[in-house]
Amino acid sequence: MAIPNPKKNDDALSNFLTVAKSGVKKAGESLRAMSASAVRMEVISAGIAPTARLSEIGGNPEDLVVAAYIAVTGEMPGHALLMFPFESALSLVDMITGKQLGTTKHMDEMEASVIQEVGNIVTSSYINAFSDFYQCVLLPSPPSVAIDMAAAVVDSVLLSTGRFEEDTISVMTKFAGAKRSLRGIFLYIPEIVNSP
Repeated sequence: MAIPNPKKNDDALSNFLTVAKSGVKKAGESLRAMSASAVRMEVISAGIAPTARLSEIGGNPEDLVVAAYIAVTGEMPGHALLMFPFESALSLVDMITGKQLGTTKHMDEMEASVIQEVGNIVTSSYINAFSDFYQCVLLPSPPSVAIDMAAAVVDSVLLSTGRFEEDTISVMTKFAGAKRSLRGIFLYIPEIVNSP
């Protein structure tokens, strides 16, 4: 099932943004429940991006990122990523755990588990919202965390996918705490499904 492209219709794009905001609202409520400090979320932009250029979307392809990854089965199977620049991921851990900004210096097991849980909450919320939007069943797997260059993270997903659609859902999301805000990017890369 290919993604209907909302860029081709202003009303569809407006609905698409509304759905993204619905997903981020649900994710924000869940994050506030698990956070030691108030964390707000906003959709900065949402739309469709060319899958072939995904390594450029998150910034410099050689920049170090932390990404939560979820495989998705169902009527529109694919792969979901929530990516943060490495320094932003460290700050997000501080925001979620209520530590003073700058406290987290490394991405060890405990820190990675925080990003994994954030990725699980945010990605699942977006997947549920887009499942409603496209009227299809999407079933997410448990999340995993990758720390690597942006291009390497994206390429590893594309290589494991094998055959993917030309378009990818892209949502730039703002995470704001009391003293700092940062951005993460959500990507949903659909696989090509062979017709029976």
